[in-house]
Amino acid sequence: MRFGHPEFLHFLWAVPPLGLLLFFGLQRKRKALLRFYSTVDPAHLHRHKVQAGLLLLSSSLLIFAIARPQWGAKPESVAERLDVMLALDISTSMLAEDEASLRRLTHAKEVMFSLLEALKDDRVGLLYFAEASFVVCPLTSDSATLREFLEAITAETLTHSGTRIGTAIETATTRLRSNQNDTTGIDTDFGGQKVLILFTDGEDHGEEAITAARTATQEGVHIYCVGIGKAVRPVPIPLPQGPAMETTAPYKRDAKGQLVLTALDENQLREIAEAGNGHYYHVNTGIVQLTADLARLEKQKFRIRSDGEYQERFQLFVLGALILLICERWLSVTRGSVK
Repeated sequence: MRFGHPEFLHFLWAVPPLGLLLFFGLQRKRKALLRFYSTVDPAHLHRHKVQAGLLLLSSSLLIFAIARPQWGAKPESVAERLDVMLALDISTSMLAEDEASLRRLTHAKEVMFSLLEALKDDRVGLLYFAEASFVVCPLTSDSATLREFLEAITAETLTHSGTRIGTAIETATTRLRSNQNDTTGIDTDFGGQKVLILFTDGEDHGEEAITAARTATQEGVHIYCVGIGKAVRPVPIPLPQGPAMETTAPYKRDAKGQLVLTALDENQLREIAEAGNGHYYHVNTGIVQLTADLARLEKQKFRIRSDGEYQERFQLFVLGALILLICERWLSVTRGSVK
């Protein structure tokens, strides 16, 4: 047991002198009554003594309450969460506009912002990938930080050509596995399922994506693919523009000068999702279903350990003082008569 404000306990030194004052006051009252009455009902004086005792006890309890008595550790709480890694394709093909004035990158970011709202109670990380992959934000519950990283990537900053989805899956799986026990102040009861969500147009210049997806499932990772773009109409890729870049052509061309076209590869993404024990969704229609599927996954169950703080117990002392004051008032209105 301890006190949050032990300095208030010094007021207890005032209780004994107050008790003596009440005792001498009762003696003086008895002598005054004997001047006018031949006898005084002992029960009358006893009731006053009891009332004085109740007042003293209630005062002591209130002093203890102000001193904030504390004992007993706070109980552990149980919570659930998912570990989700969002992987955003930042290759130059994401600069393509399948719809008027709407780049694939912009569309993907808008959907990811809305998805963060649905994942606000989970741990979410952010990974960028093109030919190489790198985690820009580790798993965190701080959605504001994730939004800042997402806002920082713009069309003007994309300079990466080529896409290796398999490398992105391997990087994300490694980070999800290493962060499984990266917890502070919690005891994990069940590791739960881990999730990788790929936001990409599906163009892959590597051959290891399916193999990487199957390996990821062995680590308990579910892979979901969100397709960005249109599969039926290939479109050209605008070249990155910036103050330090000068180009003679507005669109990307190959070594022979032919215009490079890009289209959403849904078959590739479906195969990756199937191998990764997940599902494929198109960005325009499947986000609601993606959110529902994530909600059905088994979440990591963990107990938040007590931080060592004691529980406040002043309420018990306030309640005790209130009961004593009610008893004192009841005795006052039901006092006996003087004979």
